[in-house]
Amino acid sequence: MGAIDSTWFYEKLAERGASLRDMARFMGLDPSAVSRMLNGERKMSAEEQDQIADYLGVNLGEVAARRRGEAAGFGEKKQADYASEGSGLLEPAEPDVKMFTEDDIIYKDGKRWMELDDGTLLELHPAYGCMKGTLTILPGVDLTAPMDWDEEWGEKLFNE
Repeated sequence: MGAIDSTWFYEKLAERGASLRDMARFMGLDPSAVSRMLNGERKMSAEEQDQIADYLGVNLGEVAARRRGEAAGFGEKKQADYASEGSGLLEPAEPDVKMFTEDDIIYKDGKRWMELDDGTLLELHPAYGCMKGTLTILPGVDLTAPMDWDEEWGEKLFNE
């Protein structure tokens, strides 16, 4: 099985004043399964990773890095090391316009609607919300940022 930074997980449990059994109870798992997972004898699922981050009160990215056994991020050349807390990453800016949220959904006649600024109702597509919870984008990641063509991987992507 892959390497996991067991020491870090046990240190975080100790800092919280909690035991492995407490975390197992929170996760709804047998304590032996959690023990095997934290010792690298069993793989950690994405759902378990999320639950551990919630229980320990740490950043999901930190748990993801420690679950691989290395907090250095990707092993590619010339890439900066992973740094989670206090990393200097920019927090996502607040949007200039009001974004549509789940709180704005109107349930009427067995359908879901959104009210436009002028008061008219717009029916939501049946697929709206079907992907909720399937992707986590870490704070500071800007998916709309242009690619830096001077980076090695960008050169390989298009020129090899």
